[in-house]
Amino acid sequence: MLKAKGGPMTTHAIASPSRPRRSFADFYRSSGYSQFPQEHRTHLWSQFHGFVVDQQPHDFTDIASTDWVLGLPLKAACPTRFDYGDGWKQRPRSRGDFLLVPPGTEVRYEIAGPTRLLVLTWSGGLLTDLDDELFAHEEAALRPLIGHYFKNNVLEAACRSLWIELARTDDASRLFLDSAVTHLAGSLLRCAARHRERSTYRRIEVRRVLSFIENNLDKDLSLTELSAIAGLSLFHFARQFQAQVGVSPYRFIQQRRTQRCLRLMETKDLPIEEIARRCGFASIRSMRGQIRRHAGGRTVP
Repeated sequence: MLKAKGGPMTTHAIASPSRPRRSFADFYRSSGYSQFPQEHRTHLWSQFHGFVVDQQPHDFTDIASTDWVLGLPLKAACPTRFDYGDGWKQRPRSRGDFLLVPPGTEVRYEIAGPTRLLVLTWSGGLLTDLDDELFAHEEAALRPLIGHYFKNNVLEAACRSLWIELARTDDASRLFLDSAVTHLAGSLLRCAARHRERSTYRRIEVRRVLSFIENNLDKDLSLTELSAIAGLSLFHFARQFQAQVGVSPYRFIQQRRTQRCLRLMETKDLPIEEIARRCGFASIRSMRGQIRRHAGGRTVP
């Protein structure tokens, strides 16, 4: 049964910087989170700790603990913001949206609605002890899963199985726990590998887009056409392009057109009207404006 723990609502649940780092479960039971009903489970034969908590809206900061923290919403449908130290990320969090936090990472949360959460924690280095080849560097092995929501049905089943086994005390529990832990570790590793492959695929597709732009600067290039080449929706294409290239697709195209203009003008072999056409500008006036904006105010004859 979940036990409700009393206490006034606090603004932040954060440890004093002067305190030594501690386990995430200890922090959760002694911070502002203690006001939320929660059930904790540990087992003699396992180094995993699990708990289920019924959260209410809050604005808390999780300490940089000694543990890996894997959170699985069992019930959730509310706006959520979180910050791993690299800026706020916001989107509704729903059932099955995992978040993985490595040891030594402070995370700020703003949760706008009630959430029932299953949390599994284990100490840093435990996965390396489990397999020192696959998890030679734990954070590097799992980095594709850190800092964003992800879903995986197999991993969810492994988490639920581990939670159940943590409550059992029969003679077979040790075998089942070993199996559940191995299943969870393998599921995390496989999930990370799939996210890494997806990220690599998207980088390759953006390179295809860059090549297409370079070969078609004299044509009218639309975002719809470029996103189709990348195999992504308009929204995801714009985000991926900005993340990998550093500027928006529109700005990149204008920069490349300006650079080609300047290169062709240096040869002095073509009339200015032909240069504008080859670079995809509708008029000489439009070309001159872009050169002023992207070439430090340089003028065109």
